[in-house]
Amino acid sequence: MSREKREKARGLAQAFKKMSKPASKGGTGGTFTAAATKAGHADTPEGRKEFADKVLSSPDNYSEKMVKKANFYRNVISKGSR
Repeated sequence: MSREKREKARGLAQAFKKMSKPASKGGTGGTFTAAATKAGHADTPEGRKEFADKVLSSPDNYSEKMVKKANFYRNVISKGSR
């Protein structure tokens, strides 16, 4: 194993040690959920999916970060809850 790979692996191991608690199933109820709720969508997987679709249908109206979060939600989170 090269030195660079070893350093990268060590850094990743340290990052996992810093996690104070494991991630819960279905997300952490973070900023995407808060934005969806603030926009008037229900605090349910269906409501968040509607918000993600709305963000992705008009990405110019939202920040680049929110578009990335919506894309992540649609592709990963909502497919895992089926």
